[in-house]
Formats: sequence, C-alpha cells, structure tokens
Amino acid sequence: MMPITDFLSCTHVFDEFESLSPAHRHHAKTYATGLVAASNKTVAGIAREVLPAQGKRALNKFLTEYDWDEQQFNHERLEELQNHGETRWSKDGYIILDDTITEKAGDEVPGVGHFYDHAEGDTVWGQDLIYAFYADDKTAYPLTFRLYEKQDEDDQDHDTKYDLAREIVTELEEEVGVPAATYLFDSWFAHDSGLPEHIESYGKDWIGPLRSNRQVTYGGEEIRVDALEERIDTVERNIDDETYHIWTKKLPVSQLGDVKLVIAEKETDEDDKKNPVKYLVTNKIDAPTEHIIRSYGMRWRIETFFEDSKQDLGLGDCEMQTDEGTSRHWHLLMAAYSLVRLDPDSSALGTVRSKASSLRANLEHSLKEAIYDLLSWVRNNDDRGVDDLMTEIDHLFVHSTTDANVQS
Repeated sequence: MMPITDFLSCTHVFDEFESLSPAHRHHAKTYATGLVAASNKTVAGIAREVLPAQGKRALNKFLTEYDWDEQQFNHERLEELQNHGETRWSKDGYIILDDTITEKAGDEVPGVGHFYDHAEGDTVWGQDLIYAFYADDKTAYPLTFRLYEKQDEDDQDHDTKYDLAREIVTELEEEVGVPAATYLFDSWFAHDSGLPEHIESYGKDWIGPLRSNRQVTYGGEEIRVDALEERIDTVERNIDDETYHIWTKKLPVSQLGDVKLVIAEKETDEDDKKNPVKYLVTNKIDAPTEHIIRSYGMRWRIETFFEDSKQDLGLGDCEMQTDEGTSRHWHLLMAAYSLVRLDPDSSALGTVRSKASSLRANLEHSLKEAIYDLLSWVRNNDDRGVDDLMTEIDHLFVHSTTDANVQS
C-alpha cells in the first residue's frame, strides 16, 4: 500500500458533470481514484490511502446522505464516452444482459440472500446484480444495472429478474438511446421471460442460447432441441480459425415462435470438455450463420468485466447497509471502469488508451501515475524534512494493518 497524493487525471471529467456539486466532485474523484489505485477499496481504506480525501465520515456521507442523482451521473458518464471515437457506440455494437453474484459476509446489506453462483458451482450468500453491457470490436463498458432482491413466493408485487431485465431494456431504449441493434443474453433470459418480445418492440434484434430440453417443432413433430442431433447432418465450417460442425434452419420454438436455430459444436481436444453443443436462436432470420456465432461470442466481454471488477475494482467489497450507498458504490465503480481507459496525456478530457478487454494494462498505467504523483509530492514538499514525510507515509502503512478489512 502507498499513499495516493492526488486524484487520477481521468477523474477530472467529473468537473463537467452537472449531477455533482463542486464539493461532491471532490468526493467522487476521491472514491473513483481509490477504486482504481487503493489497496483497500472500502470507504475506510479509500479515505485513508487517498490523501486529498476529506475523511472517512465525509466520504461515507457522500455515498449515503448527500443529495446527488446517481442516475443522472450515470447518464453523464455515458454521454462523455460518446465524445471519444474509440468509446463511441454504434448500431453495429451489442448490448449484453447478464447477472453476477457478489459474495457477502453480513446479513444487513440490501438484497442479500442465498443465490446459486455458476462461477462457484454452489449456492452462496450474496447479492445478485443484473447488468447491461455495451461491446463492439473496439471497446466495452457497463451501461446500467439492477439489484435483484428475493422475496417470498406469496409476494406477487415484487420484481422478478425478467421484470428487471425488461426495465433495463426500456431505460436503454427510451432514456439513454443506445443505438446498438442487437441484444445478447444467456439461456435463462430466453426462457419464459418476455424479454425477446420486449426487445423486438423497439425494432431491435436478439441472439441467445436454448437449454437442451427446450421444445422445437421439426417435421411436424414437437421434440427436444437436443434430440435434433439424431436427425440432422451437420456441415463443417471454419470460423475465425476454429472448426465447427453446424446445422441451421428456421423453425418454431416453444415460447419464441418462428426463429432461426443454429446448432453448432466446436472441435476441441479430446480432454477439453468446455465446448458442448450450442443451440443458438435469433430473430435475425436472414443473418448468415457465421455472423450469429461471431456475434454470440461477444458475450465473453461481460464475463471479463465481472472478473476484472471483482479482482481489481472492488465490485464485491461494498458492505454498506443502505440502498442508496450500495447503488452509488456501483455507479462510481462503472465510472472508474470506463474512465480509467482514458489517457490524459492525449487531450484535455483524454482519449482511449487501450481497447483491450482486460483492465490490467489500464490499471498499471494508473498506478504509475499515482507513483509519479507521490514522487512529485515528496519533491515539492521541500519545506519539510524527508524524515517528516517518511513519518507521514509510515503512519499510513501502520494503520493499514489494523483496519484493512474495515468497511463503513
């Protein structure tokens, strides 16, 4: 751990956000800088390691009490990304819908409950977040999210995951105006969700996989989709240096109507069991099969976001016990994820530094900036002895061992 003596330059864009007052901008810069560069990404850790912070209490009040609109803040973030060619979205991009589980220790945080985590292969105690994510060949970043909260089965009024997914689509189409023409989602959202129909109501396309037990009508008979493999002949095709065995046809699928079905199996090594047969369906009836497979491959971008954010940006570190505090944490994290890609050396507001899917190179650049700021801070404090400065720095290290796991 090292002291962070100045805000990361990529956070200066907050000075243009009308959703934040001047005082709020200071706290937003503090928190985003801490999420990127601090070793302890809790409120206590950030307030301690980012020296311009005005204290743990002030930062906590910024997240839980101060009056600022995180929804407007998020829309301003997305508008800023459209000012840079490399992050500007287009109709050729994709909106990816998926959820992730963040494990929690406490039982007072909003939405906490028992959820099955596919990444862990087990049920965990945590929160379930549904995200929308934009991706194309040059960039990728989160758009918005919803927190899913489990309720009693008798509660007919609470939002299901399907309700939240449709709500996200409505926000993106009616409020944000993302031009991407195609939505991608997993088999969970393709089953009895009303999501495909909702997407189509905005004139957009969708691609998603079917579970192997979904019913399709073939040869006048309704059968499971995996039973089709016994009745069809696949064709070998090379797509992006990978060999696939493919069959495709327009046919009726239960709950989806007439869609294009693509059955694809990628050739792998004998001991590689990670590539089972995929049953992809889409309303893009006339789209080439290669396009469907390549498009669905873009879903991995959101998985990378989940992994990077949990490992490097503190996605799962927030243990706040208020809805507003947790929501603002996640909104500031999305801002940090997006803005850390901007290189301040190229222009006043920055240009995209890297189009790589992983944040690691961008985080290394930000940490180098923090180290440079620290050295400049030491050099510019010529009115104070080196021993005094080292005492102040040492104070930070000593206290980091006592409260590294403290969460406000």
